[in-house]
Amino acid sequence: MFDPWRHEGAAQAAEGRLRRPAVRPFTIVLLAILVWIAAPWLVRPEPIVYEQVQSRPPPVVAPSGALAQAYELARPATLRIEARCSGVFAAQVLGIGTGFFFDSSGLLLTAYHVVDAAGQTRECGTVRFVGVDMDRNEYALTLLGFDAFMDLAVMQAEVSGSVPAIELAPLLPSPGVEVVAIGNSRGDFLEPRAGRVTRLGVRPGRADFAESTIELTASLAPGDSGGPVVTSKGQAVGVVSYISFNPTGMASSGNLPPFLLGIPLPRDFASYAVPVEVSSELVASLRAGEQRDVPVIGFSWQNGYDYDPRASEVDLGPRPGPIVVTVAPGGPGDRAGLRSLTVRPVLDADDNRIGSAPEADVIVAVDGVATPTFADLLAEVRTKRIGETVTLSVQRGDATFRLPLELGARRSVFAGQP
Repeated sequence: MFDPWRHEGAAQAAEGRLRRPAVRPFTIVLLAILVWIAAPWLVRPEPIVYEQVQSRPPPVVAPSGALAQAYELARPATLRIEARCSGVFAAQVLGIGTGFFFDSSGLLLTAYHVVDAAGQTRECGTVRFVGVDMDRNEYALTLLGFDAFMDLAVMQAEVSGSVPAIELAPLLPSPGVEVVAIGNSRGDFLEPRAGRVTRLGVRPGRADFAESTIELTASLAPGDSGGPVVTSKGQAVGVVSYISFNPTGMASSGNLPPFLLGIPLPRDFASYAVPVEVSSELVASLRAGEQRDVPVIGFSWQNGYDYDPRASEVDLGPRPGPIVVTVAPGGPGDRAGLRSLTVRPVLDADDNRIGSAPEADVIVAVDGVATPTFADLLAEVRTKRIGETVTLSVQRGDATFRLPLELGARRSVFAGQP
C-alpha cells in the first residue's frame, strides 16, 4: 500500500522505487509504501502504515456545517483497506489504506499503490486485500482495473446485497471550494480531514506520480491514500494519491496561485488527489477491467543510492547513476545481463579480512540519455512502452558497456518476487 517513493518491486521503487528521500528542492513524498513483513521466527510486529514523510503534516482540521454533514453521509461508504498475508500468516497485516464504494453493487475506488501487491515477500504468500467498514464488517476485495500511471484502481468487494455508495460529482470543484477527505492516518479509523481546493491539473514534475491532480490544503498523512475527497454536497471529486513538501515547485494547468485567490496554503505542504467525476473516461475504463501497467527494467533500488563519483567513498566508476541493488530473477534486467550488488572482502597480506568493497552495476544512460539519478532513470523509462527494446549504458567498474533490454510490465516482472 504505501511507499515513500513507490517502486518496481515490493521493496521500493518502480525500477526499484524506494528512493532514499533526499532533501532537495521540490521533494515530493508519496503517501504509501508496501513494507516487508518480519521473518517468521520473529515476533509479529504491529500493522505498519506505509507512508513516510520528512516533516510533520499540519494539524488536522475538522469539518463543520454542511461539510461535517457530508462526511457523516459519506463515512458508511468508506472502507479501511488492509493488505493481509495468506495461509499460516493470515493474521499479518502488511499495511493500511483507504477506499470507497462508488456503486451500490460493491465497486470500490482507491489509489492503485494501495493495492499493488507486486513484489510481496515469499514468506507472506499471496497478498489479499480486505475492506473494513464503519461497523467493522469485512469484505474480500478483487482488483478489476488499474492505471499505474494515474494511480487509480477499481476493485470489486464481495457483498451480499446493496451497499452505501458515494456519488461521483458531475463537475470538478473550483479553487476555493471546501472539501473533506476521509482516511485512516494517525491511528484513526475513517476520520475526516477538512481543507480547500487550491489548484486543478497539477503536474508533479516526477514520472512516478499521477498527473493532472487536484491540490488540497487538507492535512493528509500515512493511511489516507485512496480515500475519497468529498464536497459539501456529499459528492466525491477525487481519490487521495500523495502529499508533498515545497509544493510551490509543482506546475499547474494554468490556475492562479493559491495566494492570489486568497486561499491559505500550509507552508511547504499540500495534498493531491486524482480527479474523478461521473463522466470520467478513466473510471469507466477501469470499471470495465482495463489494466494499464508501467514499464520496468526489473531491479530493486531498495535502500539504494544514486552513485556520485565526486562524493562517494567507494569507486564504482567515473560516471554518476543509480546503483542496481537486486535484479529480479528471470526479469528483463536479468535476461539482459544486469548484475545484483555484491560485496567482496578486502584482505591484507596475511589473508586477514580488513574490510569490504562493493561491486555494482550503475546505469548511466538509457538510449543515450544520461541518467545521473534514479529519478532521471525512471523519467526516461516512463517515456517508453512495455515490450519496447531500449539500450542501457551500464558502468561496471572502469568499464562501460551497452545492454539491449526489452522492458517488462511491472506487475508481471515482480509478481511473487521478494
